[in-house]
Amino acid sequence: MDLIMYAAGIMAFAPTLILMYAVLRNYTYPKVEQPFFSDPRFFWLFVIGLIAGTFLFAFNAFLTGRTNMDQLTQLIYRMLFAVIQCLAMVAIINLKRFHGKSDTVFYGYGLGLGVGCTLAFGTIFISGSLISMGEDVGIPEYAWVVLIGLAYVLIVSAIGTTIGEGIARKRPMEFAMQAILIYAVFNIIIWAAFSADIIALYICLILALIVAAVYFYYIMHVKLSGVIRDVLRMEGNKRKDVPR
Repeated sequence: MDLIMYAAGIMAFAPTLILMYAVLRNYTYPKVEQPFFSDPRFFWLFVIGLIAGTFLFAFNAFLTGRTNMDQLTQLIYRMLFAVIQCLAMVAIINLKRFHGKSDTVFYGYGLGLGVGCTLAFGTIFISGSLISMGEDVGIPEYAWVVLIGLAYVLIVSAIGTTIGEGIARKRPMEFAMQAILIYAVFNIIIWAAFSADIIALYICLILALIVAAVYFYYIMHVKLSGVIRDVLRMEGNKRKDVPR
């Protein structure tokens, strides 16, 4: 059990830290002289995300963990969880100090990374524990655990950034609805994965990873710099060093 916990920690935190570095390095020193966000505030939001993610994972496990639940009820609960998680993230970061500020987008990213990391850890740990009880366990059985963990980190960090953008633009519920829609689609695919045979399981998990990766790429590499420029203009702050 301890080995599974350590493995889950590595598989959840390693991609989280890699994604954190990959995105933030272009927006802070030494890439730019004046960072686009506060490091302490970002890491505080990341820690808050870890704590919030723990409670959200426990709540999700309570909703969907009963063995006598039919498939339709499972799907309804997953949709409900998508709404609750996104609204919880809005509630955490929707403070007046973050309204209309370009750095809020990064704090949404930090919050999403924290929540996504905890959800990935919990999912990997529980799934790995269940798999290890089987008699015939090999690489394929553990591969899908890694896939789902990575997918959670990607999708939740991206929807956290979307929520941060909404608060930065002073349109929180509009962007929260976008985040809920994307996360609902992701949860439907995860539900389908665990409602079918082994072949369909891998197909759905790969599809979930593709959805998460494409949305993450769109938010972090296609939109982010443009969002920063837009909010800076709203603030009346012109910067010529926004990465492209």
